[in-house]
Amino acid sequence: MKKHASLLALSRLTVSFVFIFSGFVKGIDPWGTAIKSGEYFHAFGMPWLAGGQYVFSIALSAAEMLLGLCLLFRIRERIVSGWIVAMLSFFTLLTFVLALWNPVSDCGCFGDAIKLTHWQTLFKNIVLLALAFCLWRSSGRAAYPRTDRRGTAIENGLVLFFLLLSTGIGIYSLRHLPPIDLLPFRVGVNIPSAMTSGADDVRTTLVYRDRLSGDEREFMLTDTVWYDTTRWEYVDTRIEPVASDREPTILEFSVFDADGDHAPALFASDRDVFLLVLTKTDDRPEGRCRERMQGAAEYAVRHGYPVVCLTTSPLPDGGTLSFGEHDIPVYNIDGTTLKTLIRARRGLVLLKEGTILGKWNCRDIPPFLERYDDRTPLETVLDLRTRAATGWLLGTLAVALVAIFCAYAGRRWR
Repeated sequence: MKKHASLLALSRLTVSFVFIFSGFVKGIDPWGTAIKSGEYFHAFGMPWLAGGQYVFSIALSAAEMLLGLCLLFRIRERIVSGWIVAMLSFFTLLTFVLALWNPVSDCGCFGDAIKLTHWQTLFKNIVLLALAFCLWRSSGRAAYPRTDRRGTAIENGLVLFFLLLSTGIGIYSLRHLPPIDLLPFRVGVNIPSAMTSGADDVRTTLVYRDRLSGDEREFMLTDTVWYDTTRWEYVDTRIEPVASDREPTILEFSVFDADGDHAPALFASDRDVFLLVLTKTDDRPEGRCRERMQGAAEYAVRHGYPVVCLTTSPLPDGGTLSFGEHDIPVYNIDGTTLKTLIRARRGLVLLKEGTILGKWNCRDIPPFLERYDDRTPLETVLDLRTRAATGWLLGTLAVALVAIFCAYAGRRWR
């Protein structure tokens, strides 16, 4: 009996964690999930559904996370396991079709975190389906909705919390940027090095001067001592390649106009380079987006930093676009490369000798003129990183407290 219960518990943990992980990696990158969904819709002759691909991506990720969390905490276990069986049955059949005819390159079941072939995905789905079916059969009558009001109220409250959490992750990531970037163009990657070797085959060293003694000291990016800008004054950044025989993680990156590719010149600049992203030049930003992009352009021009605009649209007459009072050069970039570089229609990417220091959706571009006009772009990035780390810590603690409550309450009402 104990052995049977242990197997069921292991099955429950396996299915729930796979669903939570699958939903989470989709939720933090709804753009990528929407792109993959669009491929499915076109491959199966349903292009009219492509207009709702972003809604579908958030709904799918939220549903997977919600079911996984409810199963993990054994909330409405029979109903939840039944829905999981239904979902896995559909996706197992779909994966079988994909494995036979291969209309889409990969399933996208784990986003960009883990790439599986169709046959690997089919085997995974069959195993999960068998485990979920066993959970559904063993759940029995005891897992039906409770009759006591207190238990029902707690369960309903947890389901609502899980729904808001899973949906909120997708909506936040869509309106801003993925909080965890799993793409090749993530912050800290040196693009030229990643095009010739592994993305991590570069060493970034920060040089700061001690304001008290005047001595210079070198720090790695992972150090935290130099966060104290009241003592340490920024001097320089050194980016050194490290020998490696790994395959390139970035295959192509070109920004070009009629005169050719300008990417090498941007990478060679010893000053921070501002890349303003505007997917379509006729879709100009409004409101806060416009103010932030114009502010970034004004800051770059005022302090002598190179600034260009990247777009997939045909280049405008004269090869420039107006951002506030300044005309900024516009270059073309491949659409797939741009979607991989930044998951936003409009935004900003900050480079330093080919290394990505930061990237933001247009609504999150730092207020360079209002708050950081007297700082370097790197100091701005570090300040924002410190603030973000504090927010992540508080958010993680809040979610952990709710998880502890779920575990405690679950034991109390059973």
